[in-house]
Amino acid sequence: MNKFILIALLTLSTQALFENSYTIKSANKMQDFRAILESDFVSLVYFYTEECENCQMAASLVEKVAEDQEGIINVFGANCDQINKDPNSVNKLPYCSEDMLEQLPQISFFEPPQFKINPYTKEPMIATEHRFQGEASPQSLGTFGHKFIPNHVIRINTLEELKQFETTDPKLNKVLLFTKKKETSPILKSLNLHYFERVKFGEIIASPETQSLLDQFDIKDLPQIIGLENNGDNTYNHDIFDGDLLFKPIKKFVRSLASKDRVPYEQVNEKPKEDNRRNRRNKQNDQEEDTQKPVVITPTKLDLSVLNKQLLRNDKPALVHVYKDQMHKAWDDSLKKYKSLFDYYELQVDTQQDEELAKELFIKSYPSIRFYQVGNAGKKKSNKISFTKEYKIEEINKDIQDLIDDKTININEQTLQMQLSQFIADNNIVVIYFYQTPIVGLTYRVLSQLQEYYGKYKFLSFKNAPEMVIKQFQIPSQPAITIIFREVADKKELEEELKPEQVRQALFTGKHSYEEIKSFIDSFDETKKTSHKKVIEISTQEQLLEQCNKKQKLCYIALLNGEHKQQKHDEILTKWEYQLEVLDRIKNAHGDKQASFVYIDASCHDEVLLKFDISDDSLPNFVAYSNAKKIYSKLIGRFDYESINKFIERQYKGQSNNIQIHELEILERDCEEVFQKRKEASQKSGLSDFDEEILKEILEEEKQRKKELEKELKKGKKKNKKSKDEL
Repeated sequence: MNKFILIALLTLSTQALFENSYTIKSANKMQDFRAILESDFVSLVYFYTEECENCQMAASLVEKVAEDQEGIINVFGANCDQINKDPNSVNKLPYCSEDMLEQLPQISFFEPPQFKINPYTKEPMIATEHRFQGEASPQSLGTFGHKFIPNHVIRINTLEELKQFETTDPKLNKVLLFTKKKETSPILKSLNLHYFERVKFGEIIASPETQSLLDQFDIKDLPQIIGLENNGDNTYNHDIFDGDLLFKPIKKFVRSLASKDRVPYEQVNEKPKEDNRRNRRNKQNDQEEDTQKPVVITPTKLDLSVLNKQLLRNDKPALVHVYKDQMHKAWDDSLKKYKSLFDYYELQVDTQQDEELAKELFIKSYPSIRFYQVGNAGKKKSNKISFTKEYKIEEINKDIQDLIDDKTININEQTLQMQLSQFIADNNIVVIYFYQTPIVGLTYRVLSQLQEYYGKYKFLSFKNAPEMVIKQFQIPSQPAITIIFREVADKKELEEELKPEQVRQALFTGKHSYEEIKSFIDSFDETKKTSHKKVIEISTQEQLLEQCNKKQKLCYIALLNGEHKQQKHDEILTKWEYQLEVLDRIKNAHGDKQASFVYIDASCHDEVLLKFDISDDSLPNFVAYSNAKKIYSKLIGRFDYESINKFIERQYKGQSNNIQIHELEILERDCEEVFQKRKEASQKSGLSDFDEEILKEILEEEKQRKKELEKELKKGKKKNKKSKDEL
C-alpha cells in the first residue's frame, strides 16, 4: 500500500452521480479540492466514473456513510469523467489517470494538517491523503475516518486537572463527557472543531483512579454529558444533557453554550497526547498490514548466467545460500527478517559445474550464506563475506549492520537550512530521515546507496532533531521520512531562480518497509514512474488493429532487429534485451499519455520499414504513429532513453515533423523461418554472417564519410557567399 502525503494543490473539474444528494458535495473543480485540502475537518472523497458499474453499485454505500457521518466527516464525490476533461488535472490526481480508471471506485480520506502554516516554507499546509483499502462498509469507513479527526479535547484524570480545566479559559463555557471508552469520541472531536474556541471540551474516562471525579458530578450512568455554564467567577451551573447521544441533538445542546465570538484557548491538548494518537494510528495501520497475507519469498536458483545478469547487476544487497544436503540453520530466519530488503539466491551443489561456481563465490565449506553488499561495484569487488554453518541469525544480523555503511548526509540544526537551500536550488529531490536510535535504519541506508538515485536525489539524516524542527516538518513520531522538492508548472522554470512558493514537502506515512518507502521515493521522479500498461509485441495485423487502431489515439512503435538477438550490448545484456529495457522505461515515464507502447521485429516484418521510409541498417528505430490522422513521425538519433524521451516530449508538444502515411499493414510470418532462409541464401552467395557484418560496417563508414563531405562542401559554399557579400 502506497501511503504518503503530497503537499501540492490538486487541479480538478464537475459531477453527476450524487447530483441530488444534500449530504455529498461535488469535487470536480479547483476550488472544491482547495476546500478539502484546507479544511479543518476530515474529508472522504469517492472517485468514480459514470460508466463504471462498480462505481454505481457502491454509490449507495457512500450515501449511507455521508448520512451516518454528517457533521463528523465531510463526504465528496469526484467524477473522473469531468476531471479528465482538464489535461492539467490528470497528472496531479492519480486515481483519475488512465492506468487507474479500471481500478475505480477508490476512496481516499484527507486528514487536516497539524499546523496552518509550515514554519519552514511559510506556505499554507494542506491535508494528508490516506487511501482506504479493505472491505468497505459504513462502519469500517467511519472507523477509518475517525482516526484522522484532530483532537483538541482535554483529557482530565485528577481533581487538580479538573480545577485547571475549569479555571483556565474563564470566558468560555465548558462541556464534559464522562465515558468508559478510552478513545476520544469522534462526535466530541468534531463538535470541538465546529465550536473551536467558542466552547471548551473535556473528557473523563471512568476508572478506579477517576472515581472521585465521577462522584463529584454524581455520575451514575455512562456515557453522560454535562455542560458547565460559567457564572463569571469560575463557578459553574451544571446542565445535564438528557437527549439521544447522537451528533445533531448534542450539537444543539453545545450550541446553547457557545460564545458568539472566538476566544483563543489558554489550555490546549498536550503534545504527548497528540503523539500517542498518531502512534496509535500508525500501530493500527501496521496491524492492518499484518493481517494481510505474508509475502512469500522464493530464492532464485543461481547459475553462472544468473550470477552475471542479475546478482552482480542489481543494486540491492543479496544473500546467497550455498549448500549440499543440509541447509543453513539461519537461512529461513534470514528470509523472514530481511524480507524484500535483500535479493535471495540458492545454489545446491550437486555437479562439478556447481562446485566450480561455488569456488567463484569463495565458498569453502557447506552450508554457507554469502553476503553481497550494496551496489554493482561493491558486489564485484566485494570481500569474501560468508557465514558458515556455525553462524546464528543474531550474529549474521550484527555483521550485516556493520557492513552496510551509512552514506547519508548527516545534518543538524545549524546545517539544515544551508543544505536544503543548496540542494533544492540545484533541483535535487531531498529525502530526510529523522531518527532517535544510535544509527540510521538499515532500510534507509540501503535505499540511499542505490545507484539509480545518484545525481537526482540527496539522502539526509537528522538524529535527535529539536522540538522546533519536528514541528516545522510535522513529524508525528520517529523514525520518519519526509521529502522536500521543487514543484513547477513548466520545466523551463527549473532553469530560473528558485522561488519560495515552489518548495513543497511530502511526509511518508506508510509502513517502513523497503517496497513502500521505495515506491514513495520513486513517485517524485518522472523517470521512475511505473505504468500498469504493458509493452506489447506486434506480429499480426489483428494485434496492430487492437493496439494501434482501436484502443488508443497514438501508438509508439519501437522497430527492432530480431535477426541478431544474441549480439552483445555490454558484458551483461544483449542488444535486444537492452532495447526492450529502454522501451519499458519509456513506457513508465509516459504511461499516463493516451498511447500504446509496442514493438515490431522489423527485420522480419520489413514491410513496415517501407511504410515508415526507414532502411534496415537504421534499426533499431522509434516512431509515433496515429492511425486516425494517418501520420507518423520518426526518431532522428540514437535508440536510447534520453533521445526517445526528448522525441516524445517534442512530439507531444506538436514540435515533431509529421509525415503522411497510408494504411499500415503487417504480414504474419514465422520469423525464425525467415531468418533461416536468409542465412541459407547468404551462404550460397559465399558471404558468411561475419562477412555481411563487415560489409555493412564498410558501407556505413562510406555513408558517414559522404555525409561529412557534404557538410564540408556546404560550409565552403557559405564561406564563399559570405566573402562575396563582404566585398
